[in-house]
Amino acid sequence: MKINKSQYLALVLVIAFILISATSYAQLGDVGFPDDVDDEPVASISGLIALGLAVGGYLGIRQTRKQD
Repeated sequence: MKINKSQYLALVLVIAFILISATSYAQLGDVGFPDDVDDEPVASISGLIALGLAVGGYLGIRQTRKQD
């Protein structure tokens, strides 16, 4: 089976999104401070940031190849 350019791009974007979102969720673990520390609530990193980075990278690569 031959993969065309759009299928390859979609595959790369999905894999990148999965890997980046899994890494961001790994940062939410317990850091081991004592219970009497008054911390701010934990804020998770949105998975849409990774998607935006992937789309921005695609558009940037497409723009540079278009100029050649």
